[in-house]
Amino acid sequence: MKIVITARDFATHDDKAIKMLKDAGHEVVDYSGKYCGNSTDEETVASLLGDADIVVMGLEPFGKTVSKLCPNIKMISKRSIGYDSVDLKECEKRGITVARTTGMVEGAVAEHVMAYIMYFARELSRQNSSMHKGKWDRVMTYGAKNRTLGLVGFGGIGKEIAKRAVPFGMNVIYYCRHPKKEWEEEYGVKYASFEELISQSDYISVNVNLSDSTKGMFGEDEFSKMKKECVFINIARSPIMDVNALKNALDKGIIRGAGIDVFDSEPCTDSPLKECENAVLTPHTAPYTFENFSAMNCCAAQNVLDYLKGELKEKFKLI
Repeated sequence: MKIVITARDFATHDDKAIKMLKDAGHEVVDYSGKYCGNSTDEETVASLLGDADIVVMGLEPFGKTVSKLCPNIKMISKRSIGYDSVDLKECEKRGITVARTTGMVEGAVAEHVMAYIMYFARELSRQNSSMHKGKWDRVMTYGAKNRTLGLVGFGGIGKEIAKRAVPFGMNVIYYCRHPKKEWEEEYGVKYASFEELISQSDYISVNVNLSDSTKGMFGEDEFSKMKKECVFINIARSPIMDVNALKNALDKGIIRGAGIDVFDSEPCTDSPLKECENAVLTPHTAPYTFENFSAMNCCAAQNVLDYLKGELKEKFKLI
């Protein structure tokens, strides 16, 4: 089988995953250094995939154009848990199996969310900068203990965030389409309506998939209902929020701050949020730890091998 890899940084730190595929006797073509992303056009993606039988992808798009230009593709192994970049209806029509690395990325992303929270909770960056300038300016910070963290979405990532936030003494509330009573005891959380969550939370973390129902979920109206002390965090997908509405909320002090890891077009160096001193921006690196990336890559490779043996586990399958 010919396996083409476009998921960026697939072999940056170690070659374990590629070795798994090669040792199984497959032809492997590695384009992970091309740095494809959500802004890569389908024609470019198709030119890389060519006559591939199987592809290992990141955020780059797979739609009707790629499907038409690459008729040999039988399986897509997503090195991620998000799947908004893949046209699942087209894949189903073509009989293309789609898998993702469920259970690999959630812990690292939850760490990233907690890093945002602690950045704003204790303001170490500002205090460190002051000390390095020879000043002794002690500041009173907002803290995290007894503050309310609102989780929009309570899938794998939401649950991992809760597991870390509750021991910090935070009050964790969540909103999702299908709440379960047993989660209150298991994770120490409480369900809240969307309106309750955005009005009561000191920190809000967005952890939902991008879909027609979540696109534009946070706009001017939602930001206006948040506490002035609130910090808004988005590690999911950029279109879930209106970036200009967020900028306005930050500029006018409607909310205290924001931690943003996702952007409409990536790589992104011209976000309007660059002008906001109270916005912490990271280049979609929530899953970027050595351990996590190695695990994700190996899982994506193992999903390919399991698919070829007819043993792909249901928890990894989308279709």
